[in-house]
Amino acid sequence: MYKDIVVPIMGNQGDKFAVNVALDIALAHQARLSVLELLSLPMPPTTPYGLMPDLGMTDVYRELHQQGLRNVKAWQDTLAGEEVPHDVRLVEALFSDPAQLAAHHAHRADLVVLAGVTGDSSASDLAHGFFAGMLMHSGRPVLVIPPHCKAEVPPRRIVVAWHPSRGCARAVHDALPLLKQAEQVDVLVVDPVGGERGDGDNPGAEVAAHLVRHGVRAEVQVRGSSGGRVAAVLLQHARDMRATMLVVGGYGHSRLREWALGGVTRELLFNATLPVFYSH
Repeated sequence: MYKDIVVPIMGNQGDKFAVNVALDIALAHQARLSVLELLSLPMPPTTPYGLMPDLGMTDVYRELHQQGLRNVKAWQDTLAGEEVPHDVRLVEALFSDPAQLAAHHAHRADLVVLAGVTGDSSASDLAHGFFAGMLMHSGRPVLVIPPHCKAEVPPRRIVVAWHPSRGCARAVHDALPLLKQAEQVDVLVVDPVGGERGDGDNPGAEVAAHLVRHGVRAEVQVRGSSGGRVAAVLLQHARDMRATMLVVGGYGHSRLREWALGGVTRELLFNATLPVFYSH
């Protein structure tokens, strides 16, 4: 069961969808919801002698702080009357990375729910960087809700993307409270690899048996990519089984390779139309 859920506000149209899903999960798990209104304060100007005080920056900070307080009040009004215990916090990132600060607040939670983005653009690159910071530094799973997605809670059909790796093992464990509630769970293995550190003779069978011992209705599905993108195979299988959630291990390769070559994590972040549950 998840007992503490955190939603960092991204400042885009997807925030309300993320908060709504987080409310549904919190209600189902009798959890507390914390909404983080993030305020990024810019660095003061520098000179050859170092940072210099600027009276104009004081006015900028004051206005940003006041706007942050107005946003907090708006979220408090939105959540007023909800049956879920909740709080809204103003988190001021002074000369620091907002994602790092939000990750610090998430250390004391069970789950992070984050607004997703649509398409691969310069704006979505910023969202991807924030998502990466949360996933890599919070130590918590991150559930990404695409814009305009009315997520089903609890999800009835879930696809677990499996290959033998730390990230996938972590994702399976972190998603157990949701997997146990599902009517159908497909453990999907794409392009299984044999060998001592591969999937063995029965790809995915052992992890599926592990899930069954936890009371999960899990079955193994094996698909080939035929040289195509693994992310596309995952999303197509999710559509075929009418899945309402996808569970994956985030960043199977180095973050540099993910940024340079795309990677499954990045492709899913920009192309998925259903909630995706990531762990690292």
